[in-house]
Amino acid sequence: MRRVYLLALLLGLGSSAFAGGYRVALQGVRQASIGNTGVMHAKDASVAFFNPAGLAFVEGKVSIAAGGFGIMNNVAWQNPSTLEKAETDSPLGTPIYFAASYRPIDEVTVGVSFSTPFGSTVKWPEGWAGQANINEISLKSYFIQPTVAFKFNEWFSAGVGFIYAMGSVNLQRTMSVSGNDIGLEIDDSDAHGLGFNVGAYFRPSQKLNVGLSYRSKVDMKANYGEVTWSNVPSGISNNMPFTTNQFTAMLPLVSEFMAGFSYQATPKLMLAGEVAVHGWGKYTNLDIELENTETGDLYESKATKNFKDRAVWKVGGEYQATDLLAVRLGYYFDEFVSPSEHWSPETPDTSRHGFTAGLGLNFGGFNVDAFGQYTMGVERYVHNVETGFQGDVNLSALMFGLGLSYNFN
Repeated sequence: MRRVYLLALLLGLGSSAFAGGYRVALQGVRQASIGNTGVMHAKDASVAFFNPAGLAFVEGKVSIAAGGFGIMNNVAWQNPSTLEKAETDSPLGTPIYFAASYRPIDEVTVGVSFSTPFGSTVKWPEGWAGQANINEISLKSYFIQPTVAFKFNEWFSAGVGFIYAMGSVNLQRTMSVSGNDIGLEIDDSDAHGLGFNVGAYFRPSQKLNVGLSYRSKVDMKANYGEVTWSNVPSGISNNMPFTTNQFTAMLPLVSEFMAGFSYQATPKLMLAGEVAVHGWGKYTNLDIELENTETGDLYESKATKNFKDRAVWKVGGEYQATDLLAVRLGYYFDEFVSPSEHWSPETPDTSRHGFTAGLGLNFGGFNVDAFGQYTMGVERYVHNVETGFQGDVNLSALMFGLGLSYNFN
């Protein structure tokens, strides 16, 4: 019975620590303020992440874009049977991005982008009812993408990017075994993975832009991460898995297909719409291998995920109030991907409504963009069949950002 309980704990570890966090759709401040649309906005080099083909339509021989965001998340949980409840006290999340492009000849544009498209930071209160699942987790990913775009004529371009991904994870939890609170910490800062990004960009008229792009799944390989146990009773300290000190796992960062358009409805008003399909359905399970490096003994666990493919629907607009000032608004709906029977509090997942707004200042080739967003979750009841964790959960978030870009010949 003890072995079954320990296996359940490790299955929870697998499902929580490496769920890919959640997709952080903040790779451009202007794009974020227009409902997180991006595949059709070829205003500066930041388009490389969303659609590599868009680089060919960026004005200027050289383009540079950079920005950063702040994310304040709040997740609330309550067990309707016991009335136990808890709220997260997570630190400020700070995604960033940087992109640059150069056009050596009219038909070819090359560029590079750096972004943080996956990650989560969640901190639950000490001693809460779900401490056996999680106390705190920090998951980060970094994408470096060199890109090339080819402009075949005045209305069509294609592009491709190569993705080199790096990542890190730190998870801490407390579990009760035979009346003892045992601490577990896993840590890895050397995960790596490879992927690609391809896209097409169409401009059939000066008013209409259409973009299509596909970003592949990136399998992040976490090798030789550290496993640390604390407060293990002497009677079981020599038993697996408490003798393990290293782990190996694969961290799936899922694929994304985007299709969208923008239309210049009037000389001052631009409207945009986009759909992004995330390939979470490929994430059916996760295997983790724990090892005692002194003896070579292995302990394997397998977590069932059964995530679902989902589409994110986005709309937005930009109004050029004056030559200097642009005003932006947007909305998107993002449906939950984790089924109730495999939900975990390490990567809290509910359906979300996102309301976005922003301002843009244009000083010739130099642009300053500001962004704000309120995310409203949809409450849901969850009951994990492996860990027994259950209750009503909901979330909310405030986000803000500042971006700079400069295009010149």
